[in-house]
Amino acid sequence: MAKMQFELASATVDHIAKAEAVISGLKADNKANNEIANAQKMSAYHELIASLSGVKLVKGKLPRAISKQVKEALLGACKEATAKRYLENSVGALRFFSDELSSQATPSLVKELFDDPRNDIQSENKLAKIVSGEAEKSKAQRLAEAVVGKWSTKKDDAGKSVQGDVFKDGLSDDELDDFQNAMRELMAAREAYRNTKAAKEAEAAAAEENGGVDAVVAAFLDE
Repeated sequence: MAKMQFELASATVDHIAKAEAVISGLKADNKANNEIANAQKMSAYHELIASLSGVKLVKGKLPRAISKQVKEALLGACKEATAKRYLENSVGALRFFSDELSSQATPSLVKELFDDPRNDIQSENKLAKIVSGEAEKSKAQRLAEAVVGKWSTKKDDAGKSVQGDVFKDGLSDDELDDFQNAMRELMAAREAYRNTKAAKEAEAAAAEENGGVDAVVAAFLDE
């Protein structure tokens, strides 16, 4: 079987390098700058994902030689940790959007997918969560998994994450007993507080109503 020929375009690398240069020059604690940084980062992802869309994934991954070549090219545009995130998240996006992305996808098409209200991917963090499946979990579910545990994940033939065969504990059995005891105490305190608060509000409302009635009666007697 002949090896797939692929080379990341220099224009794509330049695009990412320029985006990262802009991002590094912005102050992270400024809201407007954060929005600009996210826009630059997403633009770089649009470009990279479109460039990789023509590569056929093997069990959900880039062929090893191509993955190595792409990472080396990215190192010419950004730091190693950043290059790693670009590569992992972009390949994850190719898996996640495999039904929507053609082999000749353009950056504008990738942007349309990201901007779709069903996805709303406007930051690298949101992209990473979506491609990992974490974005579908509610705050309550994530908390429950941290306490009780969750199933491991594994890759199917297409490279997508599916439920694995191992259940990984959260807290230990002793810690879980302590947690349940603490939960019962806190739930009782919460209910008691709400009942007390409700009683005080009802009392205040009744007093206000009685005050209004007294005023009407007083006015009537003065006539």
